[in-house]
Amino acid sequence: MGEKATGWTHWSTNEKVAAVILLSVLAIFVILLGLIMYEPPTGPGLCGAIGPQPCPGREDLNIITAAVNSSTNMTIQILNTGSVEIFLISFNVRNPYSQPYANDNWSGPTVIPNAYTTINLLIDGNAFTFQSGTYYTITLITSRNNQFTFTIKAS
Repeated sequence: MGEKATGWTHWSTNEKVAAVILLSVLAIFVILLGLIMYEPPTGPGLCGAIGPQPCPGREDLNIITAAVNSSTNMTIQILNTGSVEIFLISFNVRNPYSQPYANDNWSGPTVIPNAYTTINLLIDGNAFTFQSGTYYTITLITSRNNQFTFTIKAS
């Protein structure tokens, strides 16, 4: 009773500016921290640390070589750089003119993680035939319906 209200009135202009900046930085920090904590752990590197347990497996294939054996037979070597076995169930091949050959009834190999596998791709020769030195687009489809597409020059 009878006391004067205190607050901003005793602060200098520089102190007020510093307080506003400090509160703004604090508010931005709190918002960013909230977004980080709310962000679903689906990005790379988040599984297992603060993400879901156990981590889901990852399929990943790389093509190493491609060689023409005959006009209807090409051998490719692939490397499974993923964390789970890969079951190949079908493949597609396109020549440089985008003529397709699809084999949806193919029973391909199983590729274990960190292993090389050699695969023979047989085509019927009706749409096109394989030739050395020609570029082909090969798509390998897995049992998890992941598609791995490679453009290679057959040797």
